[in-house]
Amino acid sequence: MAEGSAPTVDAHVHLWDLDKWKYAWPTPDLKPLWRNFYPEDLQTAMGTTPVRNIIFVQVLNHSTEETEWVLDLCERHPFLAGVVGWVDLTDPQLESTIDRLASSPYFLGVRYILDFEADDWLCRSDVQNGLGLLERKGLTYDLLIRPRHFRYAKEVVARFPKLKFVIDHLAKPNIKDGVMEGWREGMEELSSFPNVYCKLSGMVTEADPDHWTVEDLRPYVQHVLQCFGAERCMFGSDWPVCRLANADYPQVHRALSQCLDRCTAEQKEAIFGGNAVEFYSIRTLRS
Repeated sequence: MAEGSAPTVDAHVHLWDLDKWKYAWPTPDLKPLWRNFYPEDLQTAMGTTPVRNIIFVQVLNHSTEETEWVLDLCERHPFLAGVVGWVDLTDPQLESTIDRLASSPYFLGVRYILDFEADDWLCRSDVQNGLGLLERKGLTYDLLIRPRHFRYAKEVVARFPKLKFVIDHLAKPNIKDGVMEGWREGMEELSSFPNVYCKLSGMVTEADPDHWTVEDLRPYVQHVLQCFGAERCMFGSDWPVCRLANADYPQVHRALSQCLDRCTAEQKEAIFGGNAVEFYSIRTLRS
């Protein structure tokens, strides 16, 4: 990919401040993560990679304050291009909350960490009322799911065909043990819905954290590309969570580049930026 030929976007990064909020995750036992991570740390970590634009993705459930904090950071750090935040999809006053957050050009969409809920949470009527509002407002929804959620996710993406969904972290397959069965079929089914995209992110932490290789990741990337096509995939570093796999930012960026060695230059430009710009309708870009 020729630098400067297209916008470059990392569609999945986290920041947090352990002094501001009590997070359900990360926890103190996760030593590489148990510290504050600010925009300055991220900019240092990015090193000489060609990435110029960053999308923050929520960490804290049950608080819009984190979302508001990062929206403010975006105003002061031009490389922060947008925020996928948290809102209470079941709140009767959801529309006013959405309108308030969406007054910022950096507010792009919503995510909810499902690990703390029943597997069928997405199918609750009150949750789906909220998803319907996101659809009407032209926002997006990040699907943080695992293979056990596939049947519920399929129902939801079918019900809201005009709401753009993106699967985070390839739906967290068991890369460490090389498991494809079940995951392979589930991703193929979800890819049949044109409103569903996939982030090529979070793979190193699903592999062996001490001994992962590019070849461990390659079959999962290739399957997603085969299902979704290069036009519905996007790069995400999942920094700083990648540190759990002893991987720094440039290593993660390089690993995906190597997995895409059979893609054309145009396809790589789309995956490393163009698709995220289109999916999230990013309005604040650095070229």
